[in-house]
Amino acid sequence: MIFTEEYCNQQYNPRLSVKNHLEIMQGWQRKSEYARMTWDCKLDVAYGTDQDEKLDIFIAPQPDAPCLIFIHGGYWRGSDKSEFSFIAKAFAKAGATVFLLNYGLAPRVTLETIVSQVQRGVQWVYDNAHQYGANAQQLYLTGHSAGGHLTAMMMTQSWADQPNSIIKGAITLSGLFDLEPLVQASFLNTVLQLDTPRAQQLSPIHFSPLKNIPFWTCVGGDESEEFHRQNELIAKTWPDNFQGDISMPGCNHFDLMDVFSQPESTLYNATLKMLQI
Repeated sequence: MIFTEEYCNQQYNPRLSVKNHLEIMQGWQRKSEYARMTWDCKLDVAYGTDQDEKLDIFIAPQPDAPCLIFIHGGYWRGSDKSEFSFIAKAFAKAGATVFLLNYGLAPRVTLETIVSQVQRGVQWVYDNAHQYGANAQQLYLTGHSAGGHLTAMMMTQSWADQPNSIIKGAITLSGLFDLEPLVQASFLNTVLQLDTPRAQQLSPIHFSPLKNIPFWTCVGGDESEEFHRQNELIAKTWPDNFQGDISMPGCNHFDLMDVFSQPESTLYNATLKMLQI
């Protein structure tokens, strides 16, 4: 398939098709502010030396809780962990200690740096989860959009002094696994400055995950053809790890995050099942 600039700009910019995206995102902020006021959480805990290498930690009420790391989206150039406190509270309430992970944003840092930062953050959680009453041997990842890309990249990494992955499972939400089309997406690549070789080197489909990591995918039913293709592509590329797709009809790229935090939703309950809660 030939990816034109017009096609990629239309397919990969969900703000064009979701007219009320600002309203949805403002709702995240309101719900997240309330979550931080009403839950036991530690904010802006440093996992590295960079100004953006910080975590917010929402602590489960019971000891030995599984760890869930959430990696936010924003196309590697925007958004912040603080927008997703409402998701952290929802899963902490169910019995997981949740770590919301920040990372540096383009163009201040490159995508390669972001991948390294996220790996540093995941390693920090593994090394320090016990300080928050959580069980590092039950460490799971999830991420949305660009965070789905970073989640998949973490599945390909090796970890200090560990023969297997420290990640026990993952769910990608509207993830991006083949970055080559983004080279043509001018609305985005003016910031990212990707060329084809770098896009390939940063695409999870060109790597192999560690064999012991099961993962699930999810994409909103109302998302673009390309987001659906990306979802299907990683499932076909990593068949030995792929456990299934979580169908979310009627959801767009943004309200998928609201549904993710709702105890009655299929996605929420699939995540609890992964966490063995």
